[in-house]
Amino acid sequence: MSSPRRPRGSVNDPIALGWKVQRENKEFFTDLAAKAGLSGAAMFDLMIENIELDERGLPSWAPQKDDEGKLPIDKP
Repeated sequence: MSSPRRPRGSVNDPIALGWKVQRENKEFFTDLAAKAGLSGAAMFDLMIENIELDERGLPSWAPQKDDEGKLPIDKP
């Protein structure tokens, strides 16, 4: 089954993602996109355009720093 493609020229300033990720995660993402009738690239763009951010400007599921709310202490 080939993945659906967006029409040529429909992406403004396209760039290839050069990240190495866990194979299982990539396959899960590809399957998710296919179920939605999208290519992996179209699914990525759609997710980024619709991601909800918290007051930190991060997704609510992003890890929180342990030192939040503490004063910085210089270490020698």
